[in-house]
Amino acid sequence: MLNRQSKMVAGPSRLALTTISALFAASAVVFVPGVTGGDRVSAQSQPVQITLVSYAVAKAAYSRLIPEFQKEWKEKTGQTVTFKQSYGASASQTRAILGGLEADVLAQNLSTFVTPLVEKGLVSPRWQTRLPNKAVPVTTVMAVVVRQSNPKKIQTWQDLARPGVESVSLNPKTSGNARWGFLAGYGSVLKDNGDNAARSYLFSLVKNIKTQVNSGREATDAFVKNRVGDVLVTFENEIITTNEAIPKDYPYVVPSANLKVEFPVTVIDKVVDKRGTREVAQAFTRFLFSPKAQAIFAEVGYRPSNPQVLSRFSSQYRVVRQLRTVNDFGGWDAVNQKLFDDGGLFEQAARAAR
Repeated sequence: MLNRQSKMVAGPSRLALTTISALFAASAVVFVPGVTGGDRVSAQSQPVQITLVSYAVAKAAYSRLIPEFQKEWKEKTGQTVTFKQSYGASASQTRAILGGLEADVLAQNLSTFVTPLVEKGLVSPRWQTRLPNKAVPVTTVMAVVVRQSNPKKIQTWQDLARPGVESVSLNPKTSGNARWGFLAGYGSVLKDNGDNAARSYLFSLVKNIKTQVNSGREATDAFVKNRVGDVLVTFENEIITTNEAIPKDYPYVVPSANLKVEFPVTVIDKVVDKRGTREVAQAFTRFLFSPKAQAIFAEVGYRPSNPQVLSRFSSQYRVVRQLRTVNDFGGWDAVNQKLFDDGGLFEQAARAAR
């Protein structure tokens, strides 16, 4: 921000300076359409910096999305935008913002990791209505990564609970990826076989955990680089990206009964209003729904919300015959209370496995 200094000017000189300043301001500031057609910034405004905070595995997408947005914004407005970026375990990222990290934009992998920010007055309660598709630009499903030739013959969620199938696990206390993964398997068994079978599945699954880490990136590194475990449950987009980045592909299974994983985005209202960055931060979140951004998301394995872009990339996705949503299980409040909150089934299973 520019520091403004005021000087005391007496009589006619003050009037003259005021008039000249007003005329100069009127002639020097020219407004042009922003990226979305509705945003406007001064063509002669100063460079601006915004901070993006996101979950760990999102870096592959945003490292490509940000330069495209910067280019478009510069061409349409004349303003230079720079980004600070932070990637980490999703729950930890929300806690960091609550602790004072000034994020302009939050890209999450779980809507309930936005809820605490709403409760603290950092984000508007209307945040899901400000963007298309309830502020979810892309989705994915859960995949089970296996070793070459799939020696443990993993095909279904129930196979993960068999004796002798060791897994790399993400911690649901810190990771949205983990919560989606545990719910995908537990929910499938619940719908097919009822409460008792689902509880038994979860307890056996937790017993099979070889090592537990905090984020999707750490889990991929443990499985791929350190060769820990027989299986890894993670986002489909994560293993697609991994297989493109390394010479040796890792086979994976997408169970036909699966879960629609959503990745919401929002501006942090209290921060953008304080820093004067709302205009560009909102434009960036809207850019994520543009055909160009949707194609970039698809190129790194996400499933776009744009039907035309999704169709173009359909050959890279595994077929899911029964795609459920978290609402089929009562929504995240109900799921968290039953599975992941203190004293929930996951914690009970972890105690039993010791």
